[in-house]
Amino acid sequence: MSTLNEVLAVLLGAESEAKRIVSDSRRESESFLRSAQDKFAIERTNQMANAREQAKGILEAAMSSAGTEAKQIYEMSKEESSRIQKRFEENSEPIINFIASDMAEKYISKGSV
Repeated sequence: MSTLNEVLAVLLGAESEAKRIVSDSRRESESFLRSAQDKFAIERTNQMANAREQAKGILEAAMSSAGTEAKQIYEMSKEESSRIQKRFEENSEPIINFIASDMAEKYISKGSV
């Protein structure tokens, strides 16, 4: 009977050891999973931050380019406006004189009819 008790004691000890090993393995796998999830979250956060910075840089470059283009368009329109004003000043007096002369001739010709 003592051998039976010894076998039973060894079996109970083996069962306890197996439960401890399973419990340790479960804790280790949970820790590994948590660590992998944390690393994934950190990596995802870093990727999002990098994407935001890249988008910010693109947006700033686009805004700068648009500002430069707007300034160029404004300067070109000022130059064109100056050219139009100059042409008007150069050509307005002869045109006004022609129109005044033409109207005077018509008025005179109507008066003599």
